[in-house]
Amino acid sequence: MQLDFAAIKGDSRNYKILVGVLAAVVIAGLAAYGVAYMYGFRLWGVNNYVTWGQLITVDFFFIGLSAGSLVVSSLVYVFGQERYKPIGRIAVLMGLLLMISAMLTVLTDLGRPEKFWRLFMYFYLSNMKSMFGINGIFYAGYILLLGTYLVAALSGSKLTKFIAPVAVLWAMLVHMGTGAIVGFIETRHVMYSPLKPIEFISAAFASGLALVMLLSYLTLKFSKRPLDKDMFVSLGKFLVVLILVLMVLVAVDKLTHFYPPKREAVMFLISGPWAWIFWLQVVLGYFIPLAILCNPWLRKKVNWVIAACAICVVGIFFERAAIIFPGLSQPLEYYPGEIAGIWGARGGFLIMPAETLQTLGIVAVLGLVFVLGLKYMDLLPAPAAAEHAEGEASEQATPAAEGGQA
Repeated sequence: MQLDFAAIKGDSRNYKILVGVLAAVVIAGLAAYGVAYMYGFRLWGVNNYVTWGQLITVDFFFIGLSAGSLVVSSLVYVFGQERYKPIGRIAVLMGLLLMISAMLTVLTDLGRPEKFWRLFMYFYLSNMKSMFGINGIFYAGYILLLGTYLVAALSGSKLTKFIAPVAVLWAMLVHMGTGAIVGFIETRHVMYSPLKPIEFISAAFASGLALVMLLSYLTLKFSKRPLDKDMFVSLGKFLVVLILVLMVLVAVDKLTHFYPPKREAVMFLISGPWAWIFWLQVVLGYFIPLAILCNPWLRKKVNWVIAACAICVVGIFFERAAIIFPGLSQPLEYYPGEIAGIWGARGGFLIMPAETLQTLGIVAVLGLVFVLGLKYMDLLPAPAAAEHAEGEASEQATPAAEGGQA
């Protein structure tokens, strides 16, 4: 059956309130950024030891979600699974918006984003020796590719079949490259691991799929569009596989660090001052979602499946935080003295209003563009699609019933 897509009307009171709230948060984020631009990083929670904070944590998180969101679109446009087509376009849009939002976090974290052109000015001299420079190529190319992918998907072009596999492979390069940024830093023992690129892409696929399931379910439900609950239950089984793969990679990585006598880094991660972040990653990212999705009764209930997706997304966020804060807080071996932040505590990080508002502002930009996209682009199945499908089923059932009576 040919599936028609249509935009939402966007004239309801709830929709206007949502747009207004998101716009207000965006304005607050811009104001916070303006203040931080004038007065510097001292308004953020970072210091001379923990040099990355909320923004880079969200950056890694968004890049992973972007790569993982293409899991659903690849099922539709690469493997031809028509049952997932109702959420295929949403997945492509989310991939693009999440990647753009990730780049916004990087630009604002620079402090002086107007100087980003220096990345390209000295490109051939030094940047190809840096994972940051190499990933700059991946990120720019990925955004252009996703934009083309979205246009092709919205227009129903046959080019989608050729663009989709390239986009998925490029997404893997993007997030494996991001994992290499931290995994190849030998002096940061919590981060350092040859498995980090693979672990990053595995976490990206799990969290991205979970987010697409969560947002698409809520969008279809509140817009009163056709909602195939069996589709989400089926995707929940796929999510189980992705979470199990991620668990195995994390376990192997941590056991590898436990094996040698020099195991201070892994002990700092699991029992140090930031250990609560790691254990939230394990409990929320792995154990609770698996407990729900592997339960014979709960895994068939779409509300429980969506709840597991929401918990998994939160857990994977803590996985990103478990890289940044413990990874930067562990004392460096080669520095003989005491390094203290501006508040006098080594490895400390405070939740500061300016950085938090900036972070929320970028999240609100993502949400605002997404809800506006629902109004101005044909992303969702048309309301008549469900009635048409029911009509066809009724027509097919009637002759059969009549034949049975005869």
